[in-house]
Amino acid sequence: MKSKIFIPFFVILILTVMALVGCWPPVPRPDLVPANPPGTSGYCNVDDLNNLIVYVKNQGEADALTSLVKVGFYLTSGLQEFSTSVGPLTVGETKSVSFAIPSGCAIPDCGFIITVDSGEDITESNELNNTVNGHCVR
Repeated sequence: MKSKIFIPFFVILILTVMALVGCWPPVPRPDLVPANPPGTSGYCNVDDLNNLIVYVKNQGEADALTSLVKVGFYLTSGLQEFSTSVGPLTVGETKSVSFAIPSGCAIPDCGFIITVDSGEDITESNELNNTVNGHCVR
């Protein structure tokens, strides 16, 4: 009699453990990262109008919706931050956005911090790779 009760209990226990541990296949998610284009160092890509061009790449396994990108420029007066949105990114796609470099950041060099998905609007497979430090020697 005890063995008849034990088997269903054991099956329910195993299924419960599998559900709690997460044995189900993972859900594909986007993974947005700041991208350093070839030929540049320190994420320093400046156009002729003195704008910092920031590249955002979706290296995840699912498309990403529109999100915010923030750049903070280190000035002698403190950190000056700017934000803009980057449109939806398909898997493997890279898009760029630009930020005007404040005049106080250009002499003699410019340090900045880039944060993609700065509003934390996208549920990503990795939330720890959204921020990088950059530097432009001018």
